[in-house]
Amino acid sequence: MAAVVDLGDDGPVNSAEESILKIVTVPDSADARLFVELSSYGADLAEARHALDLAIKSRGEGSQLEDAGAYLIAFAVVAYCRTYFPSNVRKPLIDHIAIPDELLDIHQLVGAFRNTTIAHSQSNVATTFPVGVLDASTLRVRDVSAMTASQTLPPPLVELFRELVETVDDRLFEVTEAVRQRLAEQLSRADLARMVDEGGQLKIVDATDEDFTPRTRRRPYPASHTWYWSATSQTGD
Repeated sequence: MAAVVDLGDDGPVNSAEESILKIVTVPDSADARLFVELSSYGADLAEARHALDLAIKSRGEGSQLEDAGAYLIAFAVVAYCRTYFPSNVRKPLIDHIAIPDELLDIHQLVGAFRNTTIAHSQSNVATTFPVGVLDASTLRVRDVSAMTASQTLPPPLVELFRELVETVDDRLFEVTEAVRQRLAEQLSRADLARMVDEGGQLKIVDATDEDFTPRTRRRPYPASHTWYWSATSQTGD
């Protein structure tokens, strides 16, 4: 059974303040599940692209994001690699599209950077040294400390990585659009009035932040979403 959401006051309205759109969930089918899978790759790629754009904009000129550049690149690496690293809930993206030959080297480099540096601390790109701090005049030991030298992807590789994400997203769009068109045609032949009358709203399960857990597994065709709420303190004027 499909579900329906009436956008009401939160959605587009006409001059009489009546809802002019309703949203229904597309009924479960092989194409619907494929569309969910393909679109979830798109969400990952959007995260990677946005993080890379912020990292590129953060370079120099006193940007407030400058110190966050390396972390933004690291997040982009994780988001991109989610699309094709082993998963229990979806196939690798590369089962649906091919990486262009001219971008295969940067694709493999990003994967290696994720494995050896971002997800696991194995590469000498991030090296920790034991250092002694000495008094300059007497050479007396003042302290022993640790110093970690690390480097993220150099700017030219970040630019190439950004091109990779954009190209992969373009190829993904072509595959996804064909599925979307089929779903639109199938939906147009359905009994939409009955779906609106009987579908009900998309199910949102309310929970508190104390209940938050990442140990869940999403389904190929989602039926609900749990939203974890946090209490906010109220301050007076």
